[in-house]
Amino acid sequence: MIVLNIERELVRVETWDDIVSRPGFTANLDPQSHALHAIIGRYNFADKIRCGLSNCHTPHAKGYIVVTKGGLETNIGKDCGRNYFGVDFESMSRRFDQDMADKEGRERLWSFHFRTEEIKQKVQTLRSTERGADWVHRRVKGLVEAGHDVPAPIVRYIAGKVKARDPVVTLEREATATEIDRMEAESGRRLPRPQYIAEPIATIDGFDALYPENDLRAMLVLDVEEHIRLFEVVSIDNLDSAGIRQWSRWVSTVDATLEKADAVVQAGRRLLTSQNLQHFENRLTEKDDRRHFSRFLKSLDAA
Repeated sequence: MIVLNIERELVRVETWDDIVSRPGFTANLDPQSHALHAIIGRYNFADKIRCGLSNCHTPHAKGYIVVTKGGLETNIGKDCGRNYFGVDFESMSRRFDQDMADKEGRERLWSFHFRTEEIKQKVQTLRSTERGADWVHRRVKGLVEAGHDVPAPIVRYIAGKVKARDPVVTLEREATATEIDRMEAESGRRLPRPQYIAEPIATIDGFDALYPENDLRAMLVLDVEEHIRLFEVVSIDNLDSAGIRQWSRWVSTVDATLEKADAVVQAGRRLLTSQNLQHFENRLTEKDDRRHFSRFLKSLDAA
């Protein structure tokens, strides 16, 4: 990749031939006879090219394109620049790298700026579509927060399963004498009676929709929508380096966040069916709790 930093514009050059054919370019510059004026570009290749200084010509893959005070251009690696042009090159390369980072960052931010309406529409579609993100979030909240849609014993059980990242629902039963004998043989000690075994009865599909990091409101509302609201009033061309870095970091996450949110919605739809969640009913002993949970399951099918 070759990028030239020309005034307020970045110019990406396709081939090295386009550089060597520039007026004033030389592949054999004597650093003792010429003073460095500015760095105007940088490159990064898979294959190495020779340094353009007449007393070096060391092959390197990454370097800079420089111009002398007399108007000649050549290419040099960072080590060559430091060795032959000293502190002038050091300060110029730092300024150049920062300027390049800022300009590339601004390009990224402007590119994102022109996508904001498209992204807002994606978020709205994800949220408002039938059994979309808003519906999934509301129903998931009822499963993990006491006092909402399902009885407290199920909320407590699910909380433990979420913490353990364990989607398997179990049913406790009293161990048989044979099973206790085996347990005692494995532990090497006598066990008190009775003993109980947690027997797997189902694996809950879409269980990861319950994990804290998959909170759809946090992803779509607090992250994407809120940041877009702030971004739309930002003056991109007037941002300092820190501001460019900050917004660039966030912009680079948006597409992944939307993809993740879509996957969580799909998981939530698989999770939130009566057939999938009915296995939690075995955690309930009270008739009122069973009726309460039954209403919740019916509401999922009716939504």
